[in-house]
Amino acid sequence: MLYDPNQVFSASIRPLLHRRGDIPVEARTAKALVAADAQIDCCLVALEAVSRNRVLTDCKRPLFLITDRDDGSVLRKAVSVSAAGIANTHIMPGDLLDAIDRGLLSPPYYDPQLLRAALQPAPLLGEHDALELAHHLTPREDDVLRRIVRGEPTAQMATQMGVSVSTVRSHVQNVLGKLGVNSRLAAIAFAINYGIDTVREKHPQLS
Repeated sequence: MLYDPNQVFSASIRPLLHRRGDIPVEARTAKALVAADAQIDCCLVALEAVSRNRVLTDCKRPLFLITDRDDGSVLRKAVSVSAAGIANTHIMPGDLLDAIDRGLLSPPYYDPQLLRAALQPAPLLGEHDALELAHHLTPREDDVLRRIVRGEPTAQMATQMGVSVSTVRSHVQNVLGKLGVNSRLAAIAFAINYGIDTVREKHPQLS
């Protein structure tokens, strides 16, 4: 389902969807996203077209956001509504389609340009320095970081980890402090920008 009243991205991506056998359905209103039934695989939404988070939060199908903004703050919206991903319209339509597929297959997908913007004004680190910071995370804090990247809210983390909300908040603050960032959004940008998961596969002692 496509919701893009201003035709910022839908006009270019619709033919690609048709070509590979997908059946794009246009949503006439934002509220139509909430009513999307099981036959809809996902909802592709122009972020600027939706003024209220509640509409996105109530969407029952996987949600992928498209934006023409290039500041990192839009990542906060994607995280707050547990979106499968977010991408900027600066990329080619085919690349946008690939980004959507990646987000739906292994969410979340965050546009690299938006991640870099979210890291500012914090100084960009070299990979070695970033790994040194990540090395100081305990296994529980590493788990918390991965949950932050997935966009899990505090209460959900507490339930799934079998600890109190206050304990989760303490772990989150420890993660932020050890990574040298001041928000969950910046922690997400740090983890993905420096490929922490990939590096830990190569260096298991960091986990």
